[in-house]
Formats: sequence, structure tokens, C-alpha cells
Amino acid sequence: MLRIGTWSSAGSLDVVVCGWRDGGPEPLETGIKLIYGAGGPMPDLPGLRVGSLVARRAEEIAEALFQGVDVVATAPDCCPAAPVVAAGMWHYGWTEGDLGALAGATVAGLVMAAQPRPCAVEIRRDGRSSLDGDMRAEAVRSCLAARYRTPELTIPLESALEPALELVRLSQEAPSRLLITPR
Repeated sequence: MLRIGTWSSAGSLDVVVCGWRDGGPEPLETGIKLIYGAGGPMPDLPGLRVGSLVARRAEEIAEALFQGVDVVATAPDCCPAAPVVAAGMWHYGWTEGDLGALAGATVAGLVMAAQPRPCAVEIRRDGRSSLDGDMRAEAVRSCLAARYRTPELTIPLESALEPALELVRLSQEAPSRLLITPR
């Protein structure tokens, strides 16, 4: 399971990524990573490996995480979904062939970035996610175009005009919990 949360306000890419692998024969493995929006001073984080480069794309963030960096700084023009997509790439090993999982993570990242206050999302290996926050499924549908282009890929989302291209379904699981399900 991968759990990602924000601690700042809307528009910020400051996220905490907490992942753990609790299945399979290998021992339990945990990891906590921080992804900061560049622009302000980096906090003093003793004992953590801070990346030296500023990442602009999900692949760059994921590469830093794969290299063991604990704190990654992102450029101001970084796609708001990139930290969530990168966290899935790092934790689950997603590649460009995992389109459903990438689509689910992209929508989760966009919804997280639009939250007016801190929120959290749990993402599963297949990209299915549950987001605790202030967004309603109807509001998310109205904000997202039929296709959303990130620097990493073009995601066909729910659309009455192109149901065959639908990769992500949104549903309201509870008043403050949104379920994002890739197809």
C-alpha cells in the first residue's frame, strides 16, 4: 500500500510519501520520502539524503527516489500529479505500460493538488485509490477535461462522448472520501 499526504495548501507540491510492502515472502519494508516544491528554503532535515537536482517530471522524481534520495525538490512548473505518479513508479515499479495505474495516480495527484487543505490518498498497485479530502466526485468530473495531458502521458478520463476511452471511474465512497478506479 502507498499512502501519500499533503501538509500545505492547494497549489503546493509538498507531499509526504509513505509506502510499505506487506505482501510476499520478503520481510516487511517501509519507506518515507518527502517531495518539496522548490522556491523556498529547504528545511534542515538531519540524517536524510537530499537530492541535488530540481525535478520537473514524474520520471525525474522517481529516478531520484530509486537512487535512495529521501527528499526531492520539484520545479515550480512541475505537473501537480507528478509527485503521486512518481511515488507509484518508485513503490510499485510502474512503467509506461501500466496505463491504468498511471491514470489512477494522475487523477489522484490532480485532486490532491486542488485540495484547499491537507489531505491523504491511499494508492494500490493497480492504481485504485481512495482520497480523503473536500472534493466531491461531481466537482472533480467538472474540473477535468475529457483528456488530461501531463508531461508524462495523455490520460483519457470519464467522458460521455468517448466511453471506450474511459480509463478512470470516480465515485463518492463517503461524504469526504473519493474512490478513483482505473479500468
